Amino acid sequence: GQSLGYGFVNYVDTKDAEKAINTLNGLRLQTKTIKVSYARPSSASIRDANLYVSGLPKTMTQKELEQIFSQYGRIITSRILVDQVTG
Repeated sequence: GQSLGYGFVNYVDTKDAEKAINTLNGLRLQTKTIKVSYARPSSASIRDANLYVSGLPKTMTQKELEQIFSQYGRIITSRILVDQVTG
């Protein structure tokens, strides 16, 4: 269950995603500096609300990710990508 160091956050409102980018991009978490930007759109409906987050600490949990990003708006989905071999 260790993070690969990146994940996604999808907001309901595009303005919330913009606030999260403006506030959290470059934030220092543990020994990592995270990068927050718009993800490549998987559909037109979430194009400006789906964020890509890289540089997450390997120990970061799904709950911690949501706690940080939920301050900026209602999250539809979020996930931390993990190594498929080791879990």
